[in-house]
Amino acid sequence: MKIVPLITLLLLSNPNVFSQKIIVNGEESTGKISWSDFTGKVDKNSSYFAFTSYKFKTKVGTIKFIGDSVVISSFDVILELDNKNSWAKKDKITDELLVHEQGHFNIGILCVKEIMANYKKAKFTKSNYSTLLQSIVSDASKKYKEMGLKYDRETNHSKNKEEQEKWNTYFKENLSNN
Repeated sequence: MKIVPLITLLLLSNPNVFSQKIIVNGEESTGKISWSDFTGKVDKNSSYFAFTSYKFKTKVGTIKFIGDSVVISSFDVILELDNKNSWAKKDKITDELLVHEQGHFNIGILCVKEIMANYKKAKFTKSNYSTLLQSIVSDASKKYKEMGLKYDRETNHSKNKEEQEKWNTYFKENLSNN
């Protein structure tokens, strides 16, 4: 019986078992984007000069039950810049606008980081693991979707330079270990 907690501890503490990845242009990345990543069809009817789209997915490994406890063999969160839906009006691109669009992708990175952090803190049991996993992902997704809207509102889509600088500082501080 003493072996089970040790095995559980080893599974939960192995850093290779739980991972967070960022994909840009089909390759693992630090998360920095460039205008060449915006390959989607431009929405000519949009009043915006650019649009950043990303998606994330989670992969859950084998689930084992040990009494009421649950051991999940692996958990991966992958954030990917959605190149085909990210676009920019070529005559409107500037370095400042790219910084703003990077902010949108940074919000996605923050979301993935929070999902992973909350997953690592969670106490999964036989009765809660499925709903708890779903809640961790959906709560973070909702929070950061709202943050993206707030970001655009406060920065006026990059036009409010003072607010944009505040957000740039926020991203720098919160992604410093990324």
